Amino acid sequence: MNTKTKWGHWFWGLFFLVCAAILVASKMGWFSYHLNMWTLILTLILAAATIKSIVYFSVPGTIFSLAFISMLYSKPLGITNLVPWTILGAALLLSIGLSLVLQPLKRRSHRHHQHIFVNESINGGEHFSQSTTSDYESDVTVNVRMGSAIRYVQSANFQYALINVTMGDAKVYFDKAAVIQNQANIELTGSMGDIDLYFPKEWNTQIQLNSFIVETSEVGLKPTKTGPLIVINGDFKMGDITIHYV
Repeated sequence: MNTKTKWGHWFWGLFFLVCAAILVASKMGWFSYHLNMWTLILTLILAAATIKSIVYFSVPGTIFSLAFISMLYSKPLGITNLVPWTILGAALLLSIGLSLVLQPLKRRSHRHHQHIFVNESINGGEHFSQSTTSDYESDVTVNVRMGSAIRYVQSANFQYALINVTMGDAKVYFDKAAVIQNQANIELTGSMGDIDLYFPKEWNTQIQLNSFIVETSEVGLKPTKTGPLIVINGDFKMGDITIHYV
């Protein structure tokens, strides 16, 4: 486990522990401002959305997440007279202004990184994602941390894939892979990421994933489910998983 992974585990572990402590303290009357369950849940979701937007350099996502949080706590903040339209209007103007100011910086950053290729393994066993690569093995591993990766799986006997995404996004194409046995497994792990999986429409996909604040969707061609069974399992938190049938 590398330093970034350890930091992520510590951060989110402490984050949820603090939220639990705030909930208990509010119910015990230790705070002057009482939080109900729905307020805490919305705060947790919006806080996660804020952090994810910051990681992905999404100015509108960051601004509007903070705006909704301020609306939730407008009474203790003393800004009830600004709810909702003044806050939403200010958030819109801030989003437009900051996007225009930061857009040149984002372009320069993108040009700087798009030609950098990092080896997938270095001393110590740490793994980093490449921008684009192909796999022909039966077992495939994809690791992405604070970056993006595109992987083409072209195995003639695909059996298993481990896709670990933390604060990043991965696109994995299985449309050229062949499953000889009756079943293959794909394990998804990580948090705060986007995973796009491209499957042949014949694959019979079953999702058995443990997830938290994860949106899962299936798009593309209508699956026929006449092919091998593909089981998607693992443990993934705060992100989007999209299955594309081609």
